[in-house]
Amino acid sequence: MPEDKRRWPVGQCPVCLGWGQMRQYTCCAACSKWRRAFPGQAACLRCSRVSHVSRDGLCRPCLLIVRTEDPGWIPAPEPGRPLQLAFLLPGVSLPRASSLILPANRKDKQAPAGLATARRVIQPRRPRPVQPVSPHLVDPAQAVLFDARRDWSFLNAGELDQLPALTPAAAAIIDELDQHARAGGWTSGSRNNATKTLRVLLAWLGADAPVPEADIRALSVRPSTTIRRVLAFLRERSMVIPDPARQGTAVERTISHHIGTLPDGIAGEVRQWVKVVRGQGRRAHQELPFSSVRSYLNCFCPVLAGWSEHVTSLREITRDDVQEALDQRPGVTAHNLLPALRSLFRALKQERIIFRDPTRGITLRAMQRLPAPIPSDQLRGLIDRAGTPIAKVATAMIAIHGLGKNETTLLLIEDLDLSRGRLAVRRPTGTHIVYLDELSRTLMAGWLRERHRCWPLTGNPHLLVTSQTAADGSGPPIALTVIEAIFAGIGLTPSKVRQDRILDEARHTADPVHLMRVFGLTAKPAMKYVQAAHPERGPAMPR
Repeated sequence: MPEDKRRWPVGQCPVCLGWGQMRQYTCCAACSKWRRAFPGQAACLRCSRVSHVSRDGLCRPCLLIVRTEDPGWIPAPEPGRPLQLAFLLPGVSLPRASSLILPANRKDKQAPAGLATARRVIQPRRPRPVQPVSPHLVDPAQAVLFDARRDWSFLNAGELDQLPALTPAAAAIIDELDQHARAGGWTSGSRNNATKTLRVLLAWLGADAPVPEADIRALSVRPSTTIRRVLAFLRERSMVIPDPARQGTAVERTISHHIGTLPDGIAGEVRQWVKVVRGQGRRAHQELPFSSVRSYLNCFCPVLAGWSEHVTSLREITRDDVQEALDQRPGVTAHNLLPALRSLFRALKQERIIFRDPTRGITLRAMQRLPAPIPSDQLRGLIDRAGTPIAKVATAMIAIHGLGKNETTLLLIEDLDLSRGRLAVRRPTGTHIVYLDELSRTLMAGWLRERHRCWPLTGNPHLLVTSQTAADGSGPPIALTVIEAIFAGIGLTPSKVRQDRILDEARHTADPVHLMRVFGLTAKPAMKYVQAAHPERGPAMPR
């Protein structure tokens, strides 16, 4: 039976001393959540009782008392705790506290026995003091003397009531965020976290001047914050000062991070290689994309880290060192490592940093990797095992129509013609038309309904969106990790499923032109799939 339908006994909680339903006769639901949030036990700074305490060192009853009755409490031990009534035995029930108080407009009904005593005992809660406006509001006319990152660690969980009062402009922006979140279909948790984050930010800094991006990101030290959504919301209103340290793409920041892990001497030579491949060397040539630079760096960075244990510069690397590094790695890894090292040393020689290229003349035996089929028991019910509508569509695009995971994330909603059953896939070699079968059209229609239901006002142009990309005003595609997570739940990988689909088509035909038309392949991969599906015809294939 679900937990919300159980009849939990009513009693007094041994932790907060409040009356309510006891969860398995231990404590109330609020204290159970408190225990999960703060599992460690220590002595409370106020009552000295060993219990689950917050980061302030207070147990839950003392924290409630400090919030409501003594906001200016100074940490000092006050032994003792409030009076605790006898616990109710299992099976004994008491009426709820709300049933003991009659509404103000219902004077005709008789009060139950003992109501007068209850009214004398129940005292009205002391009104909370009105907080003043923050003295640290940012003045747009005030110049900045020096840059310093704000430290938000002094804000602990549960202190929103003690924040400075909001200015009218700040309150209007928070209301606008709430309307924007509701219109965008945000979940209640995301909406509340974003409102809390913006409330903390504007209560201290105000809304009269733009806020530095570094100060907003520094709020991540506080629990239950949503930095990405708040940043996107404030950027649309020109209320964010960009952080110079975060300029550039995520790929560029990854490259800088990897280079920073190397020793200074080798790191400087690798930075010079990056300049050369980006077209900033002594000789002008075509720029290498940052994605390729990152791939090369991922290949040879472990090798450079190993060499740095006995060398201080890449001038000391010899041909034997390169050959040993290649021999220590499997064939696939070695074939990826050699072009990366060759690019590194050729660029350094061009800039006259090294005198000879140690990779010159080194070759590896050619290896041919043919696609292998997937057992039929792993493919059975593949789409049915993908639970969500977006997972079903992504699985159908890869398992039925042979699309890659990269181009699946980049599909545009304007390229879908559901009435004619066509989907245009934009590729560097041209536009490939995918003809949707009945199952794909049904799954696509279901996903469009789900997309409109969750995010009716999103401006993201991509066909597949998530809660993160739908709320982002820049309209980015979904991450590749989303596709990988979908197939990880099925127990496969997107590339293996795509290869199996094309290989199955090649079994039914030995014509590579057919594969080129159906899946948009070029001649070389089409011939590879035909050779893998029909190995007996391999020698007859033209080279």
